[in-house]
Amino acid sequence: MKAVERGLELAKKEGAKVTLMSVAYYAGLDDDEMPLNIRDKLDAQAMDALKKAKALFDEKAIAVETAMEAGIVPANNIIRKAEEGNFDLILVGSSGLERGLLGSTSTKVVSHAPCSVTVVR
Repeated sequence: MKAVERGLELAKKEGAKVTLMSVAYYAGLDDDEMPLNIRDKLDAQAMDALKKAKALFDEKAIAVETAMEAGIVPANNIIRKAEEGNFDLILVGSSGLERGLLGSTSTKVVSHAPCSVTVVR
């Protein structure tokens, strides 16, 4: 949510066009292998996060696009979306467990994104 809050600041200050994205992380399981109830739960968690993020923009009457996806490697979804949307900047939260480390998603996005990336802790 810290990355969402930073995006809200940029949208207010710079008039930035913002796309909020949530990726249901399927943890290496092929869609066909995953029990339906688990997939539904992961999708619901990702959708809840997206709704919560969008509500912050709605409170400030700032238009925002949303994208909900699922994947085994969330960074790939983020990178593809940035390429397709010609993004100027990606804000991504850090999921690193220890201070100074980045999570695997943020590390891959930083390494392979087609634009600038800001990691928000």
